[in-house]
Parts: sequence; structure tokens; C-alpha cells
Amino acid sequence: MSSDSREQSPEVISNRPSMVLSTFRPNEDNTKVLKSRTLVLKLAPGERLVILGQCNLEVAEGQITILGSILKASKTKYQVYAAASHSLPVIRCPDGELNPAVLRLHQSDCGLRSLDSLSPLFGKLWNEDAQAFKSAHSRLSVKLGKSTFRIVHKSYLQPITSPPEWNKILSKLSGTPGATKRIMLCGPKSSGKSTFAKLLVNRLLSASQNDAQSSTPNSRKGPGVALLDLDPGQPEYSHPGQVSLIHIQEPNFGPSITHPVPGIKSRLIRAHALGAVSPSMDPSLYMSCALDLFAHYRNLSSLHFNCPLVINTPGWVLGTGLEILVDLIAKAHPSEVIYMSKEGPTEVVESLQDAAKTTPLITLPSQTSEFMTRTSAHLRTMQSMSYFHLDSSNKNELAWSSTPLTSVPPWEIKYSGENAGILGIMCYGEQPPPDLLAETINGSIVSVVVIEEAAAIPGYTSSQQEKDETSDLETLHEFNSPLTLDPIKTPLITPTPHEKLPYFNPLNAITLDPQYSHTIGTALIRGIDVNRQRLQVLTPISPEVLEELNDENKKIVLVSGKLDTPGWAYTEEMMKRTWLEKEKRRKELHGDDEVKVEDDEDEDGDKDKDEDEDKDSTAEEETSTPNSASNDTNMSFRHAPWVEKLTGSQGRGIGARVWRVRRDLGRMGDVN
Repeated sequence: MSSDSREQSPEVISNRPSMVLSTFRPNEDNTKVLKSRTLVLKLAPGERLVILGQCNLEVAEGQITILGSILKASKTKYQVYAAASHSLPVIRCPDGELNPAVLRLHQSDCGLRSLDSLSPLFGKLWNEDAQAFKSAHSRLSVKLGKSTFRIVHKSYLQPITSPPEWNKILSKLSGTPGATKRIMLCGPKSSGKSTFAKLLVNRLLSASQNDAQSSTPNSRKGPGVALLDLDPGQPEYSHPGQVSLIHIQEPNFGPSITHPVPGIKSRLIRAHALGAVSPSMDPSLYMSCALDLFAHYRNLSSLHFNCPLVINTPGWVLGTGLEILVDLIAKAHPSEVIYMSKEGPTEVVESLQDAAKTTPLITLPSQTSEFMTRTSAHLRTMQSMSYFHLDSSNKNELAWSSTPLTSVPPWEIKYSGENAGILGIMCYGEQPPPDLLAETINGSIVSVVVIEEAAAIPGYTSSQQEKDETSDLETLHEFNSPLTLDPIKTPLITPTPHEKLPYFNPLNAITLDPQYSHTIGTALIRGIDVNRQRLQVLTPISPEVLEELNDENKKIVLVSGKLDTPGWAYTEEMMKRTWLEKEKRRKELHGDDEVKVEDDEDEDGDKDKDEDEDKDSTAEEETSTPNSASNDTNMSFRHAPWVEKLTGSQGRGIGARVWRVRRDLGRMGDVN
């Protein structure tokens, strides 16, 4: 595994100038702690509150604004995630209010913070000192006890800001009655598209709920908002490498790592796998997926009258990227096009204006500050980890498990013979030769794609059954892709020489037609049992979904592409062991007094982890002093997938003891 793919511990930016974040100052009159460890705060008009950590927010009296949403008094609890890796959300009591807003901040522990035991990327994100107040309010701190959040008064961390130009457009778009809005956002990278999209969706959602309540006083549920997320590199509600359509019915108060799938109230309408984090690998497939999702939005809007649409696009605005944007404008007919930059390039703005014709093209300034302590690659890794560690058994809320993936029992899929669980394996982009397919997919992430009709596969018909009766060219999908216009070579699916994996013929550079297929999620190939002809996969896709597909006899294709190598998955158990050993040493040093309170590791786990952040955190873990703990670790990794133990002079100096990733070790039963 190359050093570029290793998860280095991000440095915390502590030399930035501090700024005032919260104007709210707790005192006996405006702050109260309930027995349930709920914090009750009274915000005066004009005051703002910024927290770090996680909480369930309830508005008991008055109203507040947060991330574009207007929340009025109700029994509803909203999950708020304020992570140090991103700019922090600001809770405000509007200036024009006559009465203060009374908030209840409930403790929230969904398991996401426990992922710091598996990767340093999740370290130092939340309320690490586990106190809600500064030492000046020690009485309140003692009464509240350990808290999943704290009030941030002054810090180098930055709040999410919305320039006046943004606020003006947000008010205009959310306050205009009449025709259904179709708003398309575009602009260069790091211009604030995702932030503006979040603010806009929240604002539109508040407006629709208020309208619904006005017409039906007992109802707080409006038509919702449709989000067409066309950014496969930094998706909001899915694993990287996908484009999706989501019907949103609840506001978004957290970064994408806190919802790698839609929440309980919102719903994924449809998604497609691109096999890459950029449209550049196959622009034709990208456009076909986008247009299919837009067609499903039309179906959604017929069921939910006046459901607005927000289209978020990737930051590729030059060359082919500009052609894609122009084509999207021509096909989707947005009511407004918003370009998130005042600095052009001029030719891009002119091309978009020509494509928009009479449609308003609004140019807005880019985000003034994009505060992040993680790179785009880091965020994709975190999104992937968050996705695969979802606890699908929890039906009440999104929850996470910190169990290393190597300790999770995998699903077994029969891949050949009668009643096989998959139709085949298809590779997007590069087509490895059949004898290398197993090495290519083993230990990698694949998309799980459901075939709705045989027409989804160029050259395939249900009666063909791999015979030489060849391809009906009329079943070729309508991407207009030159890759799919060549005659289809047979057999369409061929078994690999050794493992007998069903492999879509690499001589056919084909992709699945999104009109007749969709993805239900992603999976990690944990191993290949050649003797039993089984794939071992890990996925958070719920068992109910898989059972339903099985009952309906739907065919499944696994799609491999150019997604990031999941290096984090190879060493989670080693990271967990190291973390547990440090916790054990800490308890021995400090006694049990500090660890009797639940979730104590959230307070001190990262402090200990910080001591070793300069060490290689993914591919290699050196041990210098043999002891019982390290011996236990050696035993636990003797049969771990993807990892082998090197001794002697293998890759290191004589006598070194080192763990190194080997992507082919997950293949079981291969004795040759």
C-alpha cells in the first residue's frame, strides 16, 4: 500500500487567531441543569450560541435559526453535530423577537465518536474534555457531569458564515410562492456549494413546513425538498462514488460523515454507482445517471405537489465539466442557476448564461472561509468509515458501531452454480484480465447494483443464458457512449480461470444502463472462498433489503471501479488493540476513579492517542518491547484478512516485528 493512501493524523490548527463564537453567557438566570442531564438555556434576542460536540436540540419556547432553518417551539428533537473538522453551526435567537428562546440541549451518544478508537481521523472532533462549561462555571459542570457537547465562547475554530449576498438570495428563493423551484448550484471547487446547498435545503424545508402548518394547523409536514446530489467526490447522503436523489423531510445540522445514508425521516429515492469519485472517468455514464435521477424527481413531484428541487454539481467547471453543466441546464430546465463565484472564469459564466437563456443566472461570492482540518481524501475516508460502521439494526436513529470490520461476521454470497447470489462482476474504467480479477476486487469496495430489467446490460437478454445467440444491439443503452456502440463480444459473462468468478467479458467496455438498474449501497470484499465458491462481503445494507431482493428474485451485479483503496479497513483491529492497551495503561496509572463514568474514553482516548500520532497509523505498527499484550496482539492478527506478519529481514531490518498490508490474503481456500 502506498504511503499516499495512508491515513495520516491531521494536525490541529492551533495557531489561528481566536475569535468570539458565542455571545451567550451562562448564569443563574439563563441556565439550568435538569436531573436528566439536560441543559436548559434561555437565549435573549440577538444572542448566538455555538457548541462543539453532539446534542439533541429542542426548542421549548420562542424560535431560533440554525443553518438556514427556522425552528419554532415544539416537542421535536433535532440532532446537531458540531465537529472540529468543519466550521461550526451557529444557533441564534433572531434580533426581531420580542421574547427569548428557551432551548433544551439533550445528551446524545450515537456511537460516532467511538470511531476515534479505529482511526486518528476521528480524533479531536468532539467535546474531548467532556465538560459543557469552562472552569468559571464549575458548579454547573459538576451538576451536569460528563457531557457530549460544550459551549464554545472563543476559539480558533470558525463558525459557518453566510455572506449578505447569500442571505438575500436564500430569502428570495424560500419566500417566493408560485411555481415549483428547480435550483441548480454550480461553481469551482471549494467555493461553498455544499454549504450553500445545505443552507438552501434547510431554508426551503422550513418554508414548506410553515406553509403546511398554515394550511393544516395540526400538520408540520410539508412536501419536503428533493436533493439531486451529483457530486460523487463529496456526496452529502451516500458513500463516495455515487450520485443520488433524496427526498428530505428533516433538516441537516451536521457534516456528511454524520449521515452517510439519509436519516430516519428522509428517504433515498434512487442512486447510481459511477465507480469513481469524479465524472471524468465516464462523462456519458454520468449524464445518463443524472438524467435518470431527474426523471424520478418528476415522478416524486407528481406525488408531492410543490416539492422543490436542489441540484448540487461537482466543482468541475472547465472543458468537459462545463459541457456537462451546459447539458444539465438544457435537459433539467432549472428555474434558477446559481454560480458560486464572482471571479469567473468569464468563459464559464458566459457559456452557462447562453445555456440558461431566459433562466436567471445568479452569481454569488464564494465562501469567505472554508475552515477544515481534514483534506478531501481524509473526508472521503471518514465518509466511507462512517458508512461501513453504521448499525443497521437500529431503526430509531442513525447509530454506529466501533467494532473493527475484521471482527464483523461477513455475508456469504454464492457466486457460481445454481441459485447464485450475483449475476456477475463488472469493472468500470480499467478492465483487468480474468486471471487478475480476484486480486483486483479482494479487499476493495464494490457497488451493489440491482438489475430491474435485462435491458440494463448491453447484449444481455433473459433467454440468452450465456449462449452464443448474441447481442441484440437494440438493448444497448442510450448513453451515446462510443464505448458501448461496438458489437458485443460473447460470451457476455465468463468465469475466471481459477476462482470461477462470473466476470463480465473485459473485451466489452460496457456499463449498466441507469434506466433499468440502481444501486442499493456498497460492500467491502472481505475474502474469496474458492473451495466453496463464496464471496465474503461486509455491508451495512439492512438484511430486510437483501431478503426482499432475494424474494423478488432480482439479479445483482457487483461493480468495481476506481474508488479509494480502503486502507483504513485493513488495520482497524490493530488500531483498536493499540487504543485498548493505552486505555488499560491509563487506568493503571490513574486508577478507576476516572473511568467509572460512562464513555470516559471519549475524554481521554484521544489525549493518549495524540502521543503516537506521528507514527504510521495504518499500514505498519512496530513493537519494540515484547509483553503479554503484544503477544495477544500477535495471536489476534495471525489469521486476520488482508494482513500478514513479516519477521526477520522481510521488508525491515533483521529482528523487526511489523504488520504490513497484503490485499490478497482475504482469499480463503486457495491452497495452490
